[in-house]
Amino acid sequence: MSFGRRQGSLVRSFVAVPLPEPVRVGSAALAVGLAGAPGGEGVRWVRSDGYHVTLRFLGNVASERLPELGERLTDAVAEVAPFSLSLGAPFLFPKGRRAKVIALGLTPKGPLAELAACVEQVASACGFEPETRAFHAHLTLGRIRNRRVPELEGVPAPATPWTVSEAVLYRSDLASDGARYAALTRCPLGSEMPAAAVSLSP
Repeated sequence: MSFGRRQGSLVRSFVAVPLPEPVRVGSAALAVGLAGAPGGEGVRWVRSDGYHVTLRFLGNVASERLPELGERLTDAVAEVAPFSLSLGAPFLFPKGRRAKVIALGLTPKGPLAELAACVEQVASACGFEPETRAFHAHLTLGRIRNRRVPELEGVPAPATPWTVSEAVLYRSDLASDGARYAALTRCPLGSEMPAAAVSLSP
């Protein structure tokens, strides 16, 4: 299937871990509670259908590069074993006055960092500039618009662990009410299954 509407078009892309529905629902419920608390109006809350854990942001990628990138990602993450992951309590990221988002942490950090490093190796092999920032795993719930934010102290984490079984190459389409994401290639962990690609065409 085609990865672009026309040869040479640019596709805003990233690689991420998707959330299963129970985890998405639990995270959304937590976000709704925070949105209704004092200070919640100072945050632009992410739509729950856009929840994901970013492994590597790629930026605008020429459409003709995406099939090879998807194939290489599939081959690489097939060497990574599936692992269990749990969401942590909400926190401000980065810390202090420079905070830009309200996020949920993830545990354990090791397997997710290993998967992100695997994706980074593929990106570098495909000619992308190396990522200079350290990897900080988090799930973004909302983006801070002013310094007034909800109180996060004592807010419990969603109690729904899940097994991470794939990484996904996504397309991101910007819109006035937030970005829309579409899976381009699903890359199973610990498997030799072929990539499942979808068309960029509407």
